[in-house]
Amino acid sequence: MNVLVYNGPGTTPGSVRHAVDTLRYLLEPHYAVSTVSSKVLLQEPWQTKTSALVFPGGADLPYVKECRTVIPAIKDFVSKKGGKYIGFCAGGYFGSSRVEFCQGDPLMEVTGNRDLKLFPGTARGPAFDGFKYKSDVGARASKLLVNNGAEFSCYYNGGSVFVDADSYSNVEVLAHYVNAIDVPFSDVNKDNTKPAAVVLCSVGKGKALLTGPHPEFIPRLLEKGEEDNDFPAHLLDTLKKDDSKRIEFMHYILTKLGLKTRSNYASYHVPSLTPLLMVNSPYNNTAQSDNFEDRIVKNVDDVIVNGNHLEFSTETDSFELFKGISDSFDDASSHLNKNDPEKSLKTIVIPNEDEFSLLNNIAPGFNFQKYFMTLKENNTIGSILMYGEVVTSTSTLLNINRTLLNSLPENRILHVGDVQLAGRGRGGNSWVNPKGVCASTAVISMPLISPVTHQNISISFVQYLAMLAYCKAITSHGPGFEDLPVRIKWPNDLYIMNPDYYYSKKLQLFGNKFDHSLVPLTDIEPAYVKVAGLLVNTHIFGDKYTLLLGCGLNISSTGPTTSIDRWIDIINEERNKQNFSALPHIEKEKLLADYMNNLEDIMKTFVNRGINYILPEYYRYWLHSDQIVTLSDHGNSRAMITGITEDYGLLIAKELAPGSDYSFTGSVFHLQPDGNTFDIFKGLIAKKA
Repeated sequence: MNVLVYNGPGTTPGSVRHAVDTLRYLLEPHYAVSTVSSKVLLQEPWQTKTSALVFPGGADLPYVKECRTVIPAIKDFVSKKGGKYIGFCAGGYFGSSRVEFCQGDPLMEVTGNRDLKLFPGTARGPAFDGFKYKSDVGARASKLLVNNGAEFSCYYNGGSVFVDADSYSNVEVLAHYVNAIDVPFSDVNKDNTKPAAVVLCSVGKGKALLTGPHPEFIPRLLEKGEEDNDFPAHLLDTLKKDDSKRIEFMHYILTKLGLKTRSNYASYHVPSLTPLLMVNSPYNNTAQSDNFEDRIVKNVDDVIVNGNHLEFSTETDSFELFKGISDSFDDASSHLNKNDPEKSLKTIVIPNEDEFSLLNNIAPGFNFQKYFMTLKENNTIGSILMYGEVVTSTSTLLNINRTLLNSLPENRILHVGDVQLAGRGRGGNSWVNPKGVCASTAVISMPLISPVTHQNISISFVQYLAMLAYCKAITSHGPGFEDLPVRIKWPNDLYIMNPDYYYSKKLQLFGNKFDHSLVPLTDIEPAYVKVAGLLVNTHIFGDKYTLLLGCGLNISSTGPTTSIDRWIDIINEERNKQNFSALPHIEKEKLLADYMNNLEDIMKTFVNRGINYILPEYYRYWLHSDQIVTLSDHGNSRAMITGITEDYGLLIAKELAPGSDYSFTGSVFHLQPDGNTFDIFKGLIAKKA
């Protein structure tokens, strides 16, 4: 399920980042935390896939203007669908029934009723004087008294007090301001001496968590100066001192809201980067990375030889390149900056030819021998492994450092990371990939024109071919794995049946090689959940494409949907009833090698023979044959998907006669996604074929 953070008019970049980073820290891997626009909230069916909607700090009036048409959907999401709303500071004002801000100030006053009304009373502020828009001069370390007896200080800048919150039967005050505030906080009980800072409201089937201060703000980000330059430096010591208490409070209020949090949140720390190991296949004499150093020297303007390593910078990052594990791995590890993985230098270590046996000691989380023994000896793709236990993003690192990418051995690299600190997805969303999610990026080269057919090659098909290769690798992992209910959701996602759907329908999959006709086409949305997504980045060097196929597959992580291993356990329940031996859990090294084997075969067929030789097999895995879609840009006419075009990979859809699911008008549409939609099948752009 998703936790969506609004990012649009009214927000500040800092407020969005603090909210996203804190929520990811506490909620992943149970939820996918990402940003969302008002357009998505208005046009897409986000409610069915979302646990919580978050409005971060910023300004309330732009929220009102930008999201006015979305408010009915938000209210329905909370009160009728049991969703959760979180409003930090400006989001707290926005979620209240009335706002009274800077009353009496002719330049800053904002007073008026609000339509969301999740908190039934008035949000009045600023609670403390001195606030200025787009400035931290009025910020402070606000001390809060939690209703469980804890006390701590957190960042505050312009937030409200929730007037008479204690008097509402559907409101629980989770924290009060300790220091005297500068606005009246009770209109009915003059003896009330406890101004409400954080409230939890029950609204129909759902709940709303509203705050005046910013418990989501992270002191280390403030310390880096990523906010306004006028941030009062003397407050940092107080905020840093209470940071563990701040995290405890965030855990407490998110749990009270009903969200599932990270179990080890108190001891969890974002790990430091580890060196990248560039390892040749010991069984493939053509897989040599030695020329990498020469190409770096040739392609990079300033390469510095510093003791046992080379230092160089490319478009975005700085690198150190070492040769030999025994001589340099400890140095490469110690050089990594622990403060900010995305900004620190990156280290690459190339083992010497006689050091293959040392890999298990320095990278125990990956079995290099199993990977290379499974990889076909004559494979080009994947014959050099660039592995890091902790990486930023297997895809982004290569995509944003074009010079580094152009220096890599051609058509050979598979970049693998056990933990991604800044994984990237469609639309620019980023997240932390925990252990159990297999993150990889295959670097493949492809000619612009087929040497056999002499036809231009359309790279739009590559995302389809990569997903097909992954499906084949999963279902051929061993005897019995063909029963796993994996399918391709167009254009570039890997889906698997939702275990809840499987149990509710009392399905039996053992021995069926997963006959996906067991799931009615009308049930695709509840029946399947995402376990992998593919992101393709394209570069052209000379007369060839260089493509980065980035994929994160949930093999064993417990969230946010399900995992391949969970499904192996389900299949084993059926196998046990039939007295068949249990299937083993997925071995990621073998799976990645099989993915590379299948990808090499499929890509060769595609380049030399064309997509029409592959589509029949692709259709056996995809979800969409005969699926009916509604074309909003053609008068909401309905059409049935029948395949993919052989030129640019668009969906082929035949228009249905009004009121019929079987009769056609004769019109045919070619469909493509609009590129900015939450649910790709709700935002298709159609053109007549």
